[in-house]
Amino acid sequence: MRAGTHLFAIDVEAAIEIRGPETFDRPGSGARPHLTVRGHALPVVDLRQASGLSGFAHGCPAMLLMQNGTETFALAVDEVRDIESVPRHKVRPATDIPFGFCSHHVTLGDLDEVPLIDPARLR
Repeated sequence: MRAGTHLFAIDVEAAIEIRGPETFDRPGSGARPHLTVRGHALPVVDLRQASGLSGFAHGCPAMLLMQNGTETFALAVDEVRDIESVPRHKVRPATDIPFGFCSHHVTLGDLDEVPLIDPARLR
């Protein structure tokens, strides 16, 4: 997926649904934004903001609903790209990734190494 100019990967097992474009609510001050899906308010994690870029205001071009254990949340992104299977040997630990929510990287097709998001670190 893409947030601004940054590309990221995520384990397909954590993905529930791709949606977009979406408008999400910003409740009163101090509260996290949320997206209402089928009557349930899901917390929104803005991947742009998490990446050090300016965040989305009240909506985004694409949204990825994700599972982290028993918790479901919405990940606001600029674009959800291809879904592909990555052999285990292409997933490697990395210490030089500037994003605290990534601890590994993957090699996808002809792209360079792409940081792999750990959903537990996004919270």
